[in-house]
Amino acid sequence: WLGSHEPHRTYTVGSGLKSGKRIEDVTVPRFLPDVPEVRGDLLDYYYEIEHFDAHLGRVLDQLEKTGELENTLVVVTADNGMSFPRAKATMYEYGIHMPLAVSWPARSKSGRTVQDLVSFVDFAPTFLEAAGLAVPADLSGRSLLPVLAATRSGYLDPARQYALAGRER
Repeated sequence: WLGSHEPHRTYTVGSGLKSGKRIEDVTVPRFLPDVPEVRGDLLDYYYEIEHFDAHLGRVLDQLEKTGELENTLVVVTADNGMSFPRAKATMYEYGIHMPLAVSWPARSKSGRTVQDLVSFVDFAPTFLEAAGLAVPADLSGRSLLPVLAATRSGYLDPARQYALAGRER
């Protein structure tokens, strides 16, 4: 388990530019104004993501050094969308579409991109099954192990046609 504060706000204003990133290289989502202040804020956000990536890299290096990387199921995701208007804490695409990368070298082919819709509720049955434990029938979610064991990219499980999201206030 690796919990990180990055890329949560507050960012150091200008950190993206100071790191060598170029403001003209930023792709601004269509729902945000394309102005220098937003571009700079996005650069700072990207810099924070790279900081998290560096932490993750050190964890993966340590797993490799100890000989545990091959048989370790690594799941990298976020808890919410990016902290911008019409994103974090909203029901819009940028608020509910989280990054997800999974690695388990001993059991899953690398270099694939899977398009199936998954939810956080799928993690519990996945981890239980990966540990060789029974998955309770009344548990929400479905194990991702069949998707991880597949060898191809794209849409793999026709039953994964939708994901549910909600927000309470």
